[in-house]
Amino acid sequence: MDVCEVMVVAIEMEAESERFYQQAASTSSNPLAIRTFEALAEWEVEHRRLLEAVHAKAEATQSCPTLAELEAEELDMIEHAELIFKTALQDVDDTLAHDPTLSGAYATAMEKERKAIAFYQEQLEATEDPNEKQLYEFLLKQERGHLSLLATTEEYLNDTKYWFFKEEMWFATPG
Repeated sequence: MDVCEVMVVAIEMEAESERFYQQAASTSSNPLAIRTFEALAEWEVEHRRLLEAVHAKAEATQSCPTLAELEAEELDMIEHAELIFKTALQDVDDTLAHDPTLSGAYATAMEKERKAIAFYQEQLEATEDPNEKQLYEFLLKQERGHLSLLATTEEYLNDTKYWFFKEEMWFATPG
């Protein structure tokens, strides 16, 4: 596939994920899940816009633009995750944390992220173009961050008390 064909597939993938995250946020009652899915939906919109810009420039020039040309900004997933947790945890108590209805949504969300990772990894391995490589590496890092955020929030929602102990283990063990 050339970069334009890849972008068409990638744009649809990102749009589908955005729709899924919006639906998951609207059907959840858990503040942490809602904020997580809303953030992911916003990030998918940003990815889709970036991919649309890549597609337009690639179609016009027959080559992949650089990330600098696209003014692509890398999100600090840890910073964003901390903000999501900080604001959501103000609204969550232990009785609300475990919501078994969310496990299906999280499983589907993580599968979507894994598919995106596999797709971008395949494109990375298939291209020799340095600009395309840079783009796919950028997207891979973002999608891995999404997967990590989902895994962390799912783990928290499934076992709040153990999650805090595990996350703070460095404090409880001699070092």
